[in-house]
Amino acid sequence: MSITAYKVEAVGHDRTGRDFGYVNIMYRYGNKQSCPRPDQCEKMEVMWADESVYGPPAPGSKVGDFIQTWLMGSWDCGVFTHREIAQRLMDTFTGLKLKELAWFENPREKTLKNGKPRARRAKWLPDREVDLVYLYSDRYLDARNPSPAETDFFTVTRMDAWGVSTWFMCTPEAAEKLIAMNYDNLAVKETTIVG
Repeated sequence: MSITAYKVEAVGHDRTGRDFGYVNIMYRYGNKQSCPRPDQCEKMEVMWADESVYGPPAPGSKVGDFIQTWLMGSWDCGVFTHREIAQRLMDTFTGLKLKELAWFENPREKTLKNGKPRARRAKWLPDREVDLVYLYSDRYLDARNPSPAETDFFTVTRMDAWGVSTWFMCTPEAAEKLIAMNYDNLAVKETTIVG
């Protein structure tokens, strides 16, 4: 079996694909496991990423409508965005929830890669204060045995040799409305997930 819907994900560039100067976010690392599913944790533990999703150089300081995640885990059930955008989308579409974020300092904010103290503010830190949340869907559809989507947004899951993989997706009608909202840093693309 398979499921065809529209995959929704944040990208680290503008609509033209030319400006890659946007901040990236990452899950807190160290001895801490990232939360397996957003609905199973109190808050998502995150920090600003000092590396770009697209490789060197480090990401820029611009804050987009949606923030790309560096080193995403297998649980890709949503996107990081501004609280007011999340609220607008939750008011417009069904199947969406938001999760608060717990912020931690990236060790590279104060120290260079060579271990020396940083003399100036890191270029990959955001240029302004932002109120971000994680927007996700806790409506799960199994790609091996999909049931009809009863909400505009949902998370497709598939169990394979590497564990569980997920995709944040929406219906064609929701995709059309979302694309018309004209957000920067958001990709909405028809995708088939084979179970």
